[in-house]
Amino acid sequence: MAENQKTNSYSVQEAVFLSLRKSIMTLNLMPGTTMSANEISARFNVSRTPVREAFIRLEREGLVKIVPQRETMVSRIDPKRVSQERFLRESLEIAALEPFIKNCSQKNIQELRQLIEKQQAMSAEKEYAKVVDYDDAFHRIIFEVAEQPLSWEIIESMSGHYRRIRLLTVWSDEIVKKIVEQHNDLVHQAETGNLASAKEVLSRHLRKLIREEEMLMEEYPNFFEREEQKDLFDIDFGDLNSAR
Repeated sequence: MAENQKTNSYSVQEAVFLSLRKSIMTLNLMPGTTMSANEISARFNVSRTPVREAFIRLEREGLVKIVPQRETMVSRIDPKRVSQERFLRESLEIAALEPFIKNCSQKNIQELRQLIEKQQAMSAEKEYAKVVDYDDAFHRIIFEVAEQPLSWEIIESMSGHYRRIRLLTVWSDEIVKKIVEQHNDLVHQAETGNLASAKEVLSRHLRKLIREEEMLMEEYPNFFEREEQKDLFDIDFGDLNSAR
């Protein structure tokens, strides 16, 4: 009986965590939104404990900020964290390209092309979260064929800021068009076995976000963390001893 209660408790915690995480990652919970443990526990019809546990897990991923006894807030997108998460993604995916091309079959190529078509279809229907989902599925195949699923799991669990800014980019039809072009180019290089060109295309594909970020910060300023917002209590008092 005790074991069943423990399992049920974990299942509730996991359900609350996954639901909140999805809402944050799809921007249904916007950056800067404050969350009440009482309101969320009432919405899920659960106690406050699994909600607090979910907040702690989300904080570890950098998706919320917890101020004890005050509030829990959906973290704004931190450009510095985006840069680090993109660096992690690029480092692992570039390394995965060689075994991917070595193991890639015509069936894999067809799967990638089908995902590109689905991206285009979802973009036309303004289903932006699904555009990113199919983008993730496209890149996940690279890691799976390369037999590096752990690397993809690390990327998924450590890319909350990077994924949210990617979602903002696909709100632009022009950016989606560029993504599709680069995906098609990457598939072509993989099909022809051109590793050097595939690495060049992938690097350009992942780094284009650097150029897009400034535009997004201007268009959606409230979604991004500014340097002055990071710690309002980070005050330099100087040498207090010398003032005595």
